[in-house]
Amino acid sequence: MVENSFQKISLSEIKSVKKPKSRLGRTLKTISLGFLGLFIIILIISIISMIFAMPLVVGIKKAVNLGKETYQATKEQDLITAEKKIQETHQAIKSVRASYQRLFWLKFTPGVSIYYQDGNNFLQAAESGIEAGQTMIEALTPYADVLGLKGKGSFAGGTAQDRIIKIIQTLSEVAPKMGVVKDKLVIAKESLDKVNPNHYPKIIKGKNIREEIIKIKNLADTAVTTAGDIQPTLEVLPQFLGYPNSQKYLLIMQNNGELRPTGGFMTAYAIIKVEGGKIIPEKSDDIYSLDKKNKNKVKAPDAIAKYLLSADLKTGLVPYWYLRDMNLSPDFKVSMETFKKYYDELPNESYIDGIIAIDTNVLKDFLTILGSIEVPEYGKFSMDKDSRCHDIPQVICEMEYIVGTPLSTMKEGRKDVLGPLMKSIVNKIFDSPSTLWSSIFKVASADIEQKHILFYFTAEKMQHAAEILNAAGRIKEAKQDYLHISDTNFGGVKSNLFVQHNVEQTIEVKEDNKIVKTLTLTYVNPEPMDNCNLERTKGLCLNGILRNYLRVYVPKGSKLIEGIGSDSEFKTYEELDKTVFEGFFTLRGGGGRAKVVLTYELPFGFEKQDGYDLFMQKQPGTNGNHCLIMFEDKKEEFDLLTDRELKF
Repeated sequence: MVENSFQKISLSEIKSVKKPKSRLGRTLKTISLGFLGLFIIILIISIISMIFAMPLVVGIKKAVNLGKETYQATKEQDLITAEKKIQETHQAIKSVRASYQRLFWLKFTPGVSIYYQDGNNFLQAAESGIEAGQTMIEALTPYADVLGLKGKGSFAGGTAQDRIIKIIQTLSEVAPKMGVVKDKLVIAKESLDKVNPNHYPKIIKGKNIREEIIKIKNLADTAVTTAGDIQPTLEVLPQFLGYPNSQKYLLIMQNNGELRPTGGFMTAYAIIKVEGGKIIPEKSDDIYSLDKKNKNKVKAPDAIAKYLLSADLKTGLVPYWYLRDMNLSPDFKVSMETFKKYYDELPNESYIDGIIAIDTNVLKDFLTILGSIEVPEYGKFSMDKDSRCHDIPQVICEMEYIVGTPLSTMKEGRKDVLGPLMKSIVNKIFDSPSTLWSSIFKVASADIEQKHILFYFTAEKMQHAAEILNAAGRIKEAKQDYLHISDTNFGGVKSNLFVQHNVEQTIEVKEDNKIVKTLTLTYVNPEPMDNCNLERTKGLCLNGILRNYLRVYVPKGSKLIEGIGSDSEFKTYEELDKTVFEGFFTLRGGGGRAKVVLTYELPFGFEKQDGYDLFMQKQPGTNGNHCLIMFEDKKEEFDLLTDRELKF
C-alpha cells in the first residue's frame, strides 16, 4: 500500500513540493547577498573614513598634547605660557573640527550616527571650555604680580598696600568677565549632557572609557557651579575690603585646643576696621572682658547647666549663658546671630558689620610661610617647638600663656594680644616678596575650605556669597545619608591638642532594603596629663580631663537602635532639620581611650538604581579625623579635612 501510494505521485506534484525549498533558498541567498553588500558598504565607508580620518587622528593627538602642556603651565601658575598654549590648543581643536566635518556622512549611517554626534558634542564642549579658559586668563593677567603668578601684571608699581587698593578699585571690571566664563562653561556642559556614557563599553584596551566620560561630565558640572559661585563673590569683595565704604568686623580667636561646635573656645577678640583694603586694628582683649560688661543674665542651656564645670563658682556649675559659650550651635550663622544679639547690647562697644572667626591653625599656617614674627611689646612668635607645652609650636604655647594665665598675674594690657598679632602678620604679608603671595593665597584658601576661618555678615549679599563658597560654617542639606559629629570640650582644658579621633561607619542593607548603620567613634589621648590643680604655682593646665559633650547629626527621622559609650543615656531629638543623638563622656590623658557605638536605622531604604550617597560635614577647628566607611564589599578610608560627599 505504501509503495503504491508513492508510485501515484506525479512529476508535477514533485515539482510543487520542491517550490517552498526554492523560495527558502532564494531568501537565504538574498539575506547573504544583503549581508555581503552591507559588509562591502561598511568596508568602503571604513576605507574612505580612514583616508579622511588620518588628519583627524593627527590633529587630535596634537590637541591632546597641547592641552596637557596648557594644564601644566596653569598648574605652575605661569599665565604667559598658559595663554600661549591655550591659544595653540584652540587652533588645534578648530583644525580637528574641520577634519571631522569631512566625515559628515557618518551621521546617516545606522549604528554609527550616535557616535558621530557625540564627537560633535565633545568638540563643542572642548571649544567652549577653551574659550572659558582664555577669558579667565585674560581676567587674571592684570593681577598676576599681586597674586604671585607668572605674568605681566598691571599693578607692579608702588607698595603692596598700594597694589591691593588698585585691585579693589578694578574688581568691578572682573565680575562681568566671570559671567562670560560661566556662559561658555554652560555651553560645554550642555554639549556633554547630550552624551550617554552607557552607549560606550566600560573598558577598551584596558582603559575605563565609560568612567572617564562620567568624570568629564561631572567636571563640567563642577566647573559651572564654581564659576557661578565666583561671580557673586567678586561682586561683594570690594565691599568686604572696605571700598567704597569702610567696614568693621569682630575678629574672634577660637582656641581649637578646647574644641567647641564652631571651632573652639572663643578666647580673645579684636575690632578691626577695613578701609579701602587697609586693615586697622582698633582694640582687642580677652573674651572675659566682654562678659564683664554683659548685664543680661541669660539662663544657661541644659547642656551647659548639666556638663560645663566652672572653677570660678562655688557650685562648680554654670547657671548662666555667657558670651564666651554662645557658639553652642554647630551652625556658625545660628551661633553668631545669638552672640551678636547680646553683643549689640553691651555698652561702649563698636557696631560691627560681621564676625570673622579664626583658630590656631591659621596662625601656624601663616607663620610656616612667613617665618617668625616680632610683635611689639609681646616679643617673638614662631613655629619652633616649645618644651613648656608638650613641644607644640611656640606661637600656640605663648598664646596660651598670655590668654590662659589669670588676670592678676598678667601685666596690664597683655591680654589684648590678638589685635597686635594680626597686625604684625598682615604687615609681614604686605612686606613679603611677590613670590610668596601665591603660597599665601593657597594657605588662606585651604584654611577657609577646611573651616579654620569662618565668616558671618549682617549684609545679606555678603552672607550669601560666604555661604555659596562654603565659608560660612552652615549645616547643609544632603541628598540621602548625612553625618556631622560635633564635639564640645566642657572641661576647660586644651586636651583636644592631643586627642586622636577615629570614625568608623558600617552600612548594612537588610532584606527589606532598610539601611542600618553602625557608627563607632574612638577617642585616644596618648599624651601625659598636666598638673591641673588650682594650687599649682607654675606651668599651664593644657592636658587635663576631657569632658566631651557629644552630638551626632544624622538624617531627620533616623531611629536609634542602640547607643553605648555615654556616661548618660543617649538622648534623641531634632535640630537644624536633622535628628540628633546626644551623649557625654570623659577621657583622661596618658593613653586614655573612650569608645562610642551608635546603631541606627536610616529613614529611607536602599534603591539599587539610585545607589547610596553619604554627605559628611567636618567640624570646624578639627584637623582631619580619620574615617573608615564600609558599604557591602566596598571601603573608603580618608582623613576628613573638608566636607565630603561619597557615592557607592
